[in-house]
Amino acid sequence: MMARKSDVDWIAIGLDLLAELGHTRLTVADLCARSGRTKGSLYHHYADMALFRAALLDAWRERNTERLIAETEREARVEDKTRVLDRLAMALDLRLERAVRNWAAHDAQAREVVQAVDRQRIDYLVELCRQEGNPPAVSRDLSTLTYAAYLGLQQLFGADEQAALRRLVPKIEFVLAGSQRDKGSA
Repeated sequence: MMARKSDVDWIAIGLDLLAELGHTRLTVADLCARSGRTKGSLYHHYADMALFRAALLDAWRERNTERLIAETEREARVEDKTRVLDRLAMALDLRLERAVRNWAAHDAQAREVVQAVDRQRIDYLVELCRQEGNPPAVSRDLSTLTYAAYLGLQQLFGADEQAALRRLVPKIEFVLAGSQRDKGSA
């Protein structure tokens, strides 16, 4: 007898499917084919696909933003926080990040979640910059530029994305840190 799939299992299957095939394949048929279960099993946990998609977006936000912030906040020194955050962010499945952003380009529900995540991520970076002693306006500008570079690098590189991020992010941070010398321009 097959073990029943829990709602967490369905979310894991959905996130994998999204990362591999994109939002257009988030269908009952594709989810059931991937899981080896019936649609009754899926609907046992989610009344409809809209609720499943909302849960999927919530899981993405929790795993790729809130968990990173929580793990980063365990560090006492801001230098350690930025090191941990960089390591965690570069370890994310960037296929999933791109898939969610592509989904957001076509769906209002996904777009709303992505915009909220972007604000949350930038706000957290601003807080780290302020802890480093930067004024609010400089912190906002540096955080926005850092985040924009991170997102842009995700779009530029395919299979080599992780290696490119590891190589280029420290250089971007170095350039942006150099711009802090001109704090009066913000």
